[in-house]
Amino acid sequence: ATGDTRTITCKQLVDCTGNGTAAALAGFERLREKERQPGTFVYRIRPNADLSKFDAKELQARFEAAVKDGRLQRNDCRGSLLHYLQSGGNTANYVEGADNSTADARTETNLRGRAAALRMFRFLKDIPGLEKVRLESLSPEVGVRETYRVRGEYLITHEDYTSGRRWDDSVCYAFYPIDLHDKTSGVHPAHLQEGVVATVPLRALIPKGSRNLLVAGRCLSSDRLANSALRVQATCMATGQAAGAAAALAAQRGETPGQVPIAGLKALLTAHGAIVPD
Repeated sequence: ATGDTRTITCKQLVDCTGNGTAAALAGFERLREKERQPGTFVYRIRPNADLSKFDAKELQARFEAAVKDGRLQRNDCRGSLLHYLQSGGNTANYVEGADNSTADARTETNLRGRAAALRMFRFLKDIPGLEKVRLESLSPEVGVRETYRVRGEYLITHEDYTSGRRWDDSVCYAFYPIDLHDKTSGVHPAHLQEGVVATVPLRALIPKGSRNLLVAGRCLSSDRLANSALRVQATCMATGQAAGAAAALAAQRGETPGQVPIAGLKALLTAHGAIVPD
């Protein structure tokens, strides 16, 4: 079957793919690192055992032996195995090179995430006292920390973010620490100083040179360090609301998003419950 070809027209388009896919299809520039941050496959286990009876050093020795003989991979469990058991697995692993920017990459990444969980589950069941361990839940897919970022009319820098810089066109807040993950050294978050609250300007949601296109979420225009903080869900939701409101106003007024009056945009966002920078 050849399928159908459909043409959909709109006055404005908001790219919420997380990868800047629509922006790329339209020919606008995306930024990408040579090596991506590792992803994480979140799952929950129940040990069904009295963990106070286990020796932390002995457990860790078992883990190291399993890595050495190939039953496990180093990043199947970051940190101590006892802590992994106490926390129920959760976010303990890294999936190196995680990518969900294409169907093939997403499939391959998710297969590797599930394989990591299965390796750990089988390993745990072979430890005396953990034979009744249960795998309670699996996330739908691997959490991917970075793929592409769009180059916008403004690119938020690490200094912008950590200084809490505000612009005339700041449309939402952000709060998360700088949170760059490394497959070997893990993560060393850099928290914002007390009283510092980062913001996002509308221009960071507009691909450079575009007229009727916005982006929202992880792929907004920012350098790598700033993006490591901006990528989280709360900021994705805030930028999504801001981009949607800007698109609606632009469509109503027959303007581009960059031409929309910022005061009017902020008033619309406030009317719908958004927390908007002054």
